[in-house]
Amino acid sequence: MRELHWDALISICGHVQDAPSLLSISLTCHTLHTIAVRRLLESQVIVLNVKSIHSFRQFIDADREARLPFVRRLNIDLPWCWYCRCLSEDNRPGFIQFVLDLLEQAACLESLVLPHPDETYRGLGCDGRFLTTIIRLATLRELALEEKWTPISEILRNTSSPLKNLRIHPGSITTRSAAWSLFPGDDSLFSLLQHIAPTLETLEVVKQTVSLPHSPSNNLVFPAMRSVKIDVLTQMGSIRTESLVQLFPALDDTLAFYRLDLISSNVEKGREAHEINRESQLRRTWKSLDRVVGDVRLIYALGLVCPVRHLMIDGVSRHTKRQLDDILLNAHPTHLKLTVDLSRGIGVLDDLLLPQVASDSRLTHFVLFLSCAKYFTIAEEDDIAAIQMLEWTTLLGKVIAALDRTRLSHLRVVLQCSMDEWGYTSVPYSEDFMRAARHFGEGPMALQVAYNFMNALPTLQYVFLMTSGESHLPLESTRDSSEHRSGASGHSTAQDQSLAQNANSGEWLASSGWRNTRSMDGIPEQLTSDMVEYLIEAEDLILSRQDHYNLEEKPLDCVVELWD
Repeated sequence: MRELHWDALISICGHVQDAPSLLSISLTCHTLHTIAVRRLLESQVIVLNVKSIHSFRQFIDADREARLPFVRRLNIDLPWCWYCRCLSEDNRPGFIQFVLDLLEQAACLESLVLPHPDETYRGLGCDGRFLTTIIRLATLRELALEEKWTPISEILRNTSSPLKNLRIHPGSITTRSAAWSLFPGDDSLFSLLQHIAPTLETLEVVKQTVSLPHSPSNNLVFPAMRSVKIDVLTQMGSIRTESLVQLFPALDDTLAFYRLDLISSNVEKGREAHEINRESQLRRTWKSLDRVVGDVRLIYALGLVCPVRHLMIDGVSRHTKRQLDDILLNAHPTHLKLTVDLSRGIGVLDDLLLPQVASDSRLTHFVLFLSCAKYFTIAEEDDIAAIQMLEWTTLLGKVIAALDRTRLSHLRVVLQCSMDEWGYTSVPYSEDFMRAARHFGEGPMALQVAYNFMNALPTLQYVFLMTSGESHLPLESTRDSSEHRSGASGHSTAQDQSLAQNANSGEWLASSGWRNTRSMDGIPEQLTSDMVEYLIEAEDLILSRQDHYNLEEKPLDCVVELWD
């Protein structure tokens, strides 16, 4: 057997992306160790925090000239308490200089992320060189400043980098109004970004309420902008799609407004904006958009007429059904995600998709997020009564009926519900429904649900199920189970009652995935958790940011120590 040529081996190493494989390669011999370490630094996001900075500094200092220049992506999150409590006065200058060297000597640094820039700035002793070094960086393609920081305006105004991706919290940018505005002017974000407008492709505004421009100046254009993502939008009624088209004529990827300020969600203003925006797009609009994310009322107000590959619509209820119908009739998506609020009435599931939409063969991937809110958001007694009597089989039947005419190949259903102990304010979902909610995502019940979907929709190849929620009220079945354990005496102990209540209260999270085997018995095959995760990502069956917020998911501290 011939030996593999060194050049070929080096080329193979250059295409390896995952850290475990690169670490394994680095242990084979000295030559491959050098190549693998270089590739590791080029391909991974280097996270500098309290846990990792000491070991990473040792790793770099072991061969600084051979390692430091190959750092490509940095995430720096060093809190002030680390500086004042964890570092002695003698050690502080050395660590500050190390961070500055990273920024200055990483000759090909492409990405800089500061999750808490003000904290990190103080964590570096408020050293002014940190700010000037960031401004002088000339190789950055991505910059993320995710919380308020006074120097943000100075950085944006003077940056030397031809940024492509910008993610910022603009709360510290001085504006003329209480709500931060994208309206062009001397103090607006757009005026700060004008010098990088030719290269900027993605703009994401986080953790800040934003109003969009009504009438931008003619000379303000972002010719390369492909994605605009805004966390919270206000003044829905004044939104003008024509202005967005003028500002971002090349937009073809993502238009996302993750949350809508409820104060500004006036129905009549939304309808007027819809009519104005629909008419204006007869003159000029985008050719197509890859993804649109937002509240149903806001997307309706935009009046989009261009095709959208993936629609991710939040806030669907019985009261917004007409707006949903209008959106779907014009977008012709292949991928659709709907978040349906059941606490506003289960009637929304009746004819959820119009026949014209359901029978459209282009729609192949569908995600249905069923949200059962903790508190009443409805006033109609009929809705409350329907929720009190709601049974799981009824809900499942309504979902299947809503999808009856579709030709879906991939279906994901997420059920999120909660029952609190706040008396009259909690939504009174029936005992049957809450019990089913616990077991919907896995086990025999999930198998039966997947079978029902595949039996009703022959084109389905995959079904993914997930349930999440919490309940702090014991179900009626608690008494039954405690009586069963009490034996002939007919009396249950306090411990029995406590165990029974704990078994039916608390938090739960379960999920599963199923493949249609086309077998004679029709029994679907359960997928491994790794395969489920892979397919959800690969098939673009993801949830919106608002969905994750509803699930109350917390970011995990998953930093891996690569440098020990």
